[in-house]
Amino acid sequence: MKGRFFWIALGLIGISWIANSIYAYSKQLDEPIFLDHYIDMTYQDNLYVSFFYLTNKNDTSVISSMNAGDLRAYPEPSYGGNGSHQIYNYQDFGRYVLRSVNVTFYNPYGDQLDYETTEMDVVFSDGRVITAPIGHIITRPMNTDKSPLEQNFSSSSNNNLYQDLYQAIEPLTIEAVGHSFQDDLQDDFFIKIHTPKNPFDSRAADLTFQEPMDNEWNDIPGLNVQDVSFPIYLNEGDTLSIHSKFSTNRTKVLYMDTYIAGTTESGKAFYTTNRIGTQPYLEKKDVTEFIKSRTKEDTDE
Repeated sequence: MKGRFFWIALGLIGISWIANSIYAYSKQLDEPIFLDHYIDMTYQDNLYVSFFYLTNKNDTSVISSMNAGDLRAYPEPSYGGNGSHQIYNYQDFGRYVLRSVNVTFYNPYGDQLDYETTEMDVVFSDGRVITAPIGHIITRPMNTDKSPLEQNFSSSSNNNLYQDLYQAIEPLTIEAVGHSFQDDLQDDFFIKIHTPKNPFDSRAADLTFQEPMDNEWNDIPGLNVQDVSFPIYLNEGDTLSIHSKFSTNRTKVLYMDTYIAGTTESGKAFYTTNRIGTQPYLEKKDVTEFIKSRTKEDTDE
């Protein structure tokens, strides 16, 4: 009798193991899923960028190249000097991992490439080739002209709040302030403008420039950029402060510029930029929701 119960118990354990294995296999990703990257780059020589993607924890492949039209990117060799590319798990979520790969975009043509794409062909070391949505990449010519706006101060906080202080070195007109992904990031990225000459908020007189970094977004002096009536006129010596903030949308990665565009009193157009960069930090619920949105499948653990 005891022997019979033993074999029944052993059989139930085997059935449970098989069921769990089938369930785990059914939750495997068919292919890696890239986070949404918003990359705005001046394409002159070579550019170094980090990409992040979710994949199965047992995936032993590495990325060999990333391509889109004339854009060509190859991973940087891992430390050690042997030319190899090692797997780097940025975050671990059980059966899934968030991996990062550092790539360099190369410009083989010697001129400045003007290009835009929302997906790339990704080649892996095991021979797989996937066409992956990667967010939005824009390349544009590099601006080498000296700006009439001198940047006097720049800082950022760990809650993705950025502030920059500019001073006009000659009379000028500001005609636009923004970034390249106005439509993509309208619910995630915000900009405020303040100039002491034409104060948008009387509270600004009581704050030093550094103090807003400790305040909530609504308490920061200035107007949201969409509420600003352009143009803004600045005389020599006038200052302009730009505050920008990225929301807590963890599945979006920024490597882009905010810009100030205008014309000097002498009639020369200018375009001043400042780099914004973020890295993701996902929670398990972010992974579940993101995979579900990309695969239309339930990924609950």
